[in-house]
Amino acid sequence: MTNELFTADLEVRLRSPEANLLLRRFRSEISTKGAATVAMLDRDIMRVYGPHLVVLEQTPDGEFTFLYSGAQVPDDAGKTLSAKLTSAIASGTAELFRLGCREASTANDAVCINHQTGMDASVHRWECLFLPMEDSEHQRMFVALCMPREHKFEFLRSLLDSLPTGAIAVSPIRDAHNEIIDGTIIAANAKAVEFTEHETVNGLLSTTLCHAFGDSTVSSGWDRHITVMRSGKAQSFDYHHRGEQATRWFNVHSSPIREGLLISMTDITDAKRAFLELEHQKKVLMDEMEQRRGLEQELWALAHLDPLTSLPNRRAFRDSALLKLAESQTGHRPCAIVTIDIDHFKRVNDVYGHGAGDTVLRRVADIIKAPLRPNTDIGARMGGEEFVVLLPDTDTESAIAFAEKLRRRVEQTVVVIGENEVRPTISLGVAMNRKSTNLDDLIDRADRALYTAKRTGRNKVATEIDVQAGEKTAAA
Repeated sequence: MTNELFTADLEVRLRSPEANLLLRRFRSEISTKGAATVAMLDRDIMRVYGPHLVVLEQTPDGEFTFLYSGAQVPDDAGKTLSAKLTSAIASGTAELFRLGCREASTANDAVCINHQTGMDASVHRWECLFLPMEDSEHQRMFVALCMPREHKFEFLRSLLDSLPTGAIAVSPIRDAHNEIIDGTIIAANAKAVEFTEHETVNGLLSTTLCHAFGDSTVSSGWDRHITVMRSGKAQSFDYHHRGEQATRWFNVHSSPIREGLLISMTDITDAKRAFLELEHQKKVLMDEMEQRRGLEQELWALAHLDPLTSLPNRRAFRDSALLKLAESQTGHRPCAIVTIDIDHFKRVNDVYGHGAGDTVLRRVADIIKAPLRPNTDIGARMGGEEFVVLLPDTDTESAIAFAEKLRRRVEQTVVVIGENEVRPTISLGVAMNRKSTNLDDLIDRADRALYTAKRTGRNKVATEIDVQAGEKTAAA
């Protein structure tokens, strides 16, 4: 079990909307009343959050008592934690709650722990928000919101289906004399379905090993699988599978598990055909393939990346952003865009030269890249000193916090140009998607916010609310 603790930037780091909402409620209580009390857990809060809430109180000996535990936060045996001590539950779970309460007490503020469980738990990862509170008599208590981020069966299924190899589990079939004569497929991943030319996993399950691979009784692989089940000794071999739609070569590893088999299959068709058909031209072919790969990478980079900053260019951004925005619209999820412009950039070029301007552009681009979530956020250079970032699954407050973080980091950056120092700043505009928002409209609204930030002093973050406020002031 592992615990990843966060004490800062929780508004950006929290991923579950429930945790974000409860954090805002907690901060509001402190702001208006000076302290958060358990009275905050009113009927509406308990109705929404109750199943995922835990309330704890520290004992004189340094342990913690579970005064309340929601139904969705059981102990490792699936039973309620209520009225138990941390010393009486599994050590990994106990350490989570001890750590969260102690850190929240030390900081006197909210803390978050991303908790990864052991392999035997039904939930693989939790997001746990710990809040220090008081009861009616001003005694310190702790409220923890524990939200599952990933269930174990989802993790294992994703893990299996993401493998580039096919995986099949087999149970033996015996004849009247108790001899193993075949095997029933009892589990398989997505690649195994593809390799065996079945349409679905269910279509592959409960078929025999012989049937799944066509008439493999005459193949060199079939008797080896039987031998592995009978002997209990693993084997690796190349196997030529002749299917109805195509023939393929696989490298197969057959391992005994209990009475049956675990079979892993790696597709080596292209390599095998190249070896069998073009062995005498192997060196020429490999050189040509290497040159082609290098050319494809170079062409791809020219088409999709800005050569100065290595960020996606305008075209690549639009292609990716259109898909991300459509997914957000279809799923009714928030999506934010942040447009960015380097303040007084022309002055840098005029005073220090274009080489200095390029250095500033690269430094700002590196700062923009750093906090982007892989495979989720999209950052790009739109041209000149203009950049843009698309933030799927990000609400307004998180988007503003993200933009402010970029602004501060650029503001704190010093670019040394010869004997001179350049201290760049940026202005940023933030806009959110709407039900009928298209990409151009979203960028346009963010740009209007950006121009408001420029017009009102630069080195700041502006939103659509700031644009509206400026328009009202101008009209007055």
